[in-house]
Amino acid sequence: MPVTTDTPTNIVAGAGEVYKNQDSFGASRDANVFRIERELITPEINGLKGMLKGTDYIRRSEGILETTILEVSAASLPSTWPGSSSDTAGDTTTIDEDNTRRIPTSAYADWELQLERLGGGEFQFEVDDAIHVGNFESEFTDDGFFGTRLELHSRWDPANLTASPHRIRILTTAS
Repeated sequence: MPVTTDTPTNIVAGAGEVYKNQDSFGASRDANVFRIERELITPEINGLKGMLKGTDYIRRSEGILETTILEVSAASLPSTWPGSSSDTAGDTTTIDEDNTRRIPTSAYADWELQLERLGGGEFQFEVDDAIHVGNFESEFTDDGFFGTRLELHSRWDPANLTASPHRIRILTTAS
């Protein structure tokens, strides 16, 4: 693809800002990753040397947003540990879990990463009804900042199986 007058507008810079249920969750740092993993099935048909165009079916589609949250607090950390609970006594908040095995539906949320375009506008990478499926992981270094890594996987809503739980929005002006 050649360089055009639109090239500066289409370049994305910066780490971005993460939103949970349309509220700012904080600034991100390090590498952000957004991907849509899809599994296709294609039937093999006797007599054909290969796969037949138009017979591919989507078996699975999942949006995944990976980011490191730079801003952490007693209010935000439980979102990074699905199934945990927090209790505040005086000036101490304790986050832990009990022996409940099923993750409550309240642990699922709509997550979004917003990245500014150099020429104005922004890209929004969204995963709905997503849950952090990775380990609770934080990094501590002498010359760095504390951050919590999230691996957010979208989930399909059983009440509306025709609505995609992941998308990319490209805005010509920032929201």
